[in-house]
Amino acid sequence: MAFSSQWTCALLTLALVAQTSGAQAPKNQKTKVASQLQSIGDALDSANHHPVHILYVHGIDQIGAGDSSLFRKSICDQLKLCQVSDWKNAGIEYPDKGEFDPSLQPPALAYLGSPVWRSADEWHAAAPFVVHWVVHLRGHAAVLVVDEINWWPLVMAIKCRNVMTPEAHLAGPDPALIDVCSLASKQDPDGLGRFYPWIQSDEADRLKKLRSRSVRINRNLKNSLVDWGLSDVLMAVGPMGGLLRDGVRQLMAKSAAFAPAGIGAAPGANGTPGAYDWRSQLNQDNAIDQEFIGVTHSLGSYLLFNTLSVQNSETANLSAQESARIANEENAVRYIFERTALIYFFANQLEMLEITNLENTPQPAPSAFKSRGLAPAPLAPMTPAANFDSLVNNWKQMQGAFQAACHPKDETARKKIQVVAFNDPSDVITFRVPRIGDVEVVNLNVKNATRWFGLFESPGAAHGNYAKNRHVLRMMFEGKDGAIGR
Repeated sequence: MAFSSQWTCALLTLALVAQTSGAQAPKNQKTKVASQLQSIGDALDSANHHPVHILYVHGIDQIGAGDSSLFRKSICDQLKLCQVSDWKNAGIEYPDKGEFDPSLQPPALAYLGSPVWRSADEWHAAAPFVVHWVVHLRGHAAVLVVDEINWWPLVMAIKCRNVMTPEAHLAGPDPALIDVCSLASKQDPDGLGRFYPWIQSDEADRLKKLRSRSVRINRNLKNSLVDWGLSDVLMAVGPMGGLLRDGVRQLMAKSAAFAPAGIGAAPGANGTPGAYDWRSQLNQDNAIDQEFIGVTHSLGSYLLFNTLSVQNSETANLSAQESARIANEENAVRYIFERTALIYFFANQLEMLEITNLENTPQPAPSAFKSRGLAPAPLAPMTPAANFDSLVNNWKQMQGAFQAACHPKDETARKKIQVVAFNDPSDVITFRVPRIGDVEVVNLNVKNATRWFGLFESPGAAHGNYAKNRHVLRMMFEGKDGAIGR
């Protein structure tokens, strides 16, 4: 039986506005996870109480900093491990090397012939940044650091000028996003904003007065999901991907060197973070001085692993200073991934993104073509980007060698790396993580919002509520929750 168009629109509207705070796993998926997983709680209970860093990388559709705020608040409200006020902002840092050197002009990237960044000020405003949050959770002795990596400023110029502006003339304006594109404000103390007027205020006012030509629901979905969200994915797999990778790598190096107050070093002057000498620990055989855990949302998982990609620049043409800079970043990435045994995905697009990284396989023997009167097929040009399989194997080799050095005589004491992927089956932009070699990949199904009549679940809530799902949080901090299904 088919619904009338009126009923379909009514139900879709209801689903789009439905948001629930009591999200939980589907009732028909109570299958317990067979083996208890490692958890953040295990890391916080380490014998030597070393600091535990969560590298929190946001996904698509980001507006401003603070994406980790829901996660941090939920740790307090859902798990009762803290008060929200216990979280302290310990500093904000920006990349400052290579193309992000403040003295340099912007990279020569263009969109249909027009520069993406038109001045040094615009390029400076596009710099990504990391916000360091610190807390001591109840019942755990080790300090927990959330390094919130914000890469969204890098994509704002294109999204505002080349996506949202022409869209206002076609489907109709999105006043809220036009405001985001036209506001100028300094980074506030809590790291919740850092905007630049990519669209001037008079142009923004003119755009907001344009008549909408498409129907409301279609327009809202296109403006938010496609224009503001999926455009991030396209930029991440194109030439912008190199800038995203280098920016995130520099921010990871900043996170490796971040020292919570009283641990490793005192905070620097004027509120800047203290410095920890991770380089001196890099080649220590048994120095588990810090531990890192990845928590990534959506596209963030791709961007985190892409930091393991080998630098594509021709090193022969680099100055000694630039070569040293790249080597330092490579070492920082190695240092972090050696000390990372666990990564959580809140939704992911890895299966879809790997379509852009198809691998060349061995060609059939020439005789196979000649016997059929055919010429051998030409080799496909290799993509410069590394595929997910090779990146995960790089991580496995780094972490495996480090664990073997830490526990040379006790294999049972060595941590096995794990990828835990949470997926709401009604989330339209998440995919199961495929098995990668012998890395333990666990896909867990959850329910992030109310499902209406078995027909709809709010797309925004399905994709955005992982960080406040109590069952997800229990799995992350306790390693088990019987309500989560495979």
